[in-house]
Amino acid sequence: MDQGTSKQFRKVGLSVNLISATEWLIIIIAFLGRYMLQFYQTAIGYTAGFFGLNTTQVGIAFALFGVAFGLAAFIVHKISPSKFRGTVAISLVILGGTMPLYLVVHGAFEIYTLMALDGLITGIYMDALMSMGGMASKDPKQRQIDQSAFSFWVSTALIIAPFTTGVLLSVLNIKYMFALFAIMALIALPFLFLLRGKHSLQYVGHRSETEDGTAPSALKFLFLNKNKIFNASLIAALGNKIPYFIVLSFGVLYGKVLGLTPQQIFYLIAVMFAFNVGARLFVMLKSPINNKLRYMEIAMIFAAGAAIMLPLSVIWHPLFYIVFPLAGIPEGILWPIGLQIANTTFKSHEIGSSTAFFSSGMMIMAALMPVLGWIISTIGFGISFWLFGGLVIVFFVWLMLYVKINKSEFTQVQSPTVLIKEPKPTNS
Repeated sequence: MDQGTSKQFRKVGLSVNLISATEWLIIIIAFLGRYMLQFYQTAIGYTAGFFGLNTTQVGIAFALFGVAFGLAAFIVHKISPSKFRGTVAISLVILGGTMPLYLVVHGAFEIYTLMALDGLITGIYMDALMSMGGMASKDPKQRQIDQSAFSFWVSTALIIAPFTTGVLLSVLNIKYMFALFAIMALIALPFLFLLRGKHSLQYVGHRSETEDGTAPSALKFLFLNKNKIFNASLIAALGNKIPYFIVLSFGVLYGKVLGLTPQQIFYLIAVMFAFNVGARLFVMLKSPINNKLRYMEIAMIFAAGAAIMLPLSVIWHPLFYIVFPLAGIPEGILWPIGLQIANTTFKSHEIGSSTAFFSSGMMIMAALMPVLGWIISTIGFGISFWLFGGLVIVFFVWLMLYVKINKSEFTQVQSPTVLIKEPKPTNS
């Protein structure tokens, strides 16, 4: 095998010499956690409708889960990296106990409560796992490759979850599926226990500002940080989430208007995530990447395409099928790119916070879904999709202007091995 081919295989993670056993353990745990998250996201719209909620209430349910997931970053921000393993264990146990409660809940309030609680718990363990995904090594360049492999292999759950949901929905009530998939939380616990001894996480410096009480507040870290490329990745991530969330929250309802069954929509969502995973694989094979800004801009072009195709599909229905790959590709590009930036352009004690805020920040856009649900119930799908499509274009323009204004600063942080240097400790 020639050197170039060998290098590509190593990037896919087939060489244990490059992707360590520790990283594989983290990937297995995160895959199981991501599967539960993706099942939840895929099934929220259908589940809310199953319990008799209208379009506005479906949007509220999706928003509660997404916003609670986003707020988890403010909790993870205060947790020392050395406590992540225990945090994930507790979260998985709680989620394994709450998901089966869909067997007994009745009414909107109980549905809202469960979705908000599980959104918060899911956000906590996924934010912690996203940070752990780069903790198998202390080397910045290696962490980019680890994060790309982590992002790709974990993302395979994106395809499997909606596909199995569609298959099982023909034989199982949705309530029983929540109970069934809750078992994955318990399966993940033994692998989490193995992250000790020679497979312990590498914290890139064991001292933490969180531990000594000098960490900046979450709001200060999120809104006043001077990491321009991180801020650009957040702008792109927020914009691309709009068509992505529309498909997940209202895809089943809109599909019924077009004559599609819920199972068919779940299969289309699986197609969306197949393109998502393909994009992640492409990023992984290209990692470490120098010009990340170019990838952000390309991702937003795809997101804008999805946002335009949605309202046009009201006029010509076959365009709805094109929305799914167009909505999946940008998230597949921006997720690994954003995690690489969060994991390699901050000081070591800030990596947990940067990763958590990027991961959870993307979910905040779910707060717009109740507004969209109300608009749909008032004026229909067509104009509603045009309004939110315009919002995606606004984010695209914002990204381009932000890049143009800060162009000189971006050129200083595009190295694939850049990591903010730690100040040398002084003897006391």
